[in-house]
Amino acid sequence: MHSRWIIEGKPTEKWVHLRAPAKINFYLRVQRRLLSGYHEIQSLMIPISLADTVRITSQTTTRAPRFSLTCTDPTLPTGSENLAMRSLRILTEAGILFENIHIHLEKNIPVGAGLGGGSSDAAAVLKGIDYLCGETLSSETLRHLALKIGADVPFFILERPCLVSGIGDYLEPVGLTADIFLILAYPGFPVSTAKAYQALDSELTKPTAQVKMPFSPGGEKQWGKGEWQLVNDLEIPVFSWYPSLKDMCGKLKGLGALEARMTGSGSSVFGIFPEEQAAKTAIARLRVQAPKWRFFLARPLWQGFEE
Repeated sequence: MHSRWIIEGKPTEKWVHLRAPAKINFYLRVQRRLLSGYHEIQSLMIPISLADTVRITSQTTTRAPRFSLTCTDPTLPTGSENLAMRSLRILTEAGILFENIHIHLEKNIPVGAGLGGGSSDAAAVLKGIDYLCGETLSSETLRHLALKIGADVPFFILERPCLVSGIGDYLEPVGLTADIFLILAYPGFPVSTAKAYQALDSELTKPTAQVKMPFSPGGEKQWGKGEWQLVNDLEIPVFSWYPSLKDMCGKLKGLGALEARMTGSGSSVFGIFPEEQAAKTAIARLRVQAPKWRFFLARPLWQGFEE
């Protein structure tokens, strides 16, 4: 499979650099808990321009294969628990042979923020190794391997917006366009995904609000300015634990966001803005109002980074 997110590389010299973008959940509905412990969901997931850079190099050696990883974020584990390293193990277990590999992650996506940074890095490693091995693996094969790493990883193989269902393993690519800008707000702490889902299971009532967007997945008429009403079921427990996240959504709307929601299980929230300058002005004000938060300006990747 050829990845559109490859920045540069030379298979003959055994190196490749790839972008690993973050994602947001435009909406997230939790259907039910399965006996396996996973949850059935429905979501519209969008890759966005905020991205890590994954650099992969392979060195010839006569010794047994060794894998190593370095990262610009000193808080991120670099051992076997790192999803990028887990990708290498999954590939070797599948019988895909390659020489010693070193991965270097240039982290821009906050860790534990609900933005899928670890999953995106893992998918980039799968695609990068395939590139170094001659792009012999199909998208279907890569997605099968990706699911063994984590539920969100297959989404990043497809490199486009998707309607997501099941436990995250059913992906339906959709064609979308909307001229919008995003503010991502990260409070500086993570939220436990498992804890959020467990807490939602204990709720006696489920949200009934309908999702409204000024475009339809796959529809002919698609635009960005109109009525937005998004839903994230996991906001119910997470906002009760961290009221500051709900407050930030209110701040974003107060500064002109068409809609503001939490992405995934948090802790990041995002606001949708119709114009770039309005988003930039809002970020400047938010950095004064909430100096401990980190803010990012991003755009959806409807087609690719070349947009």
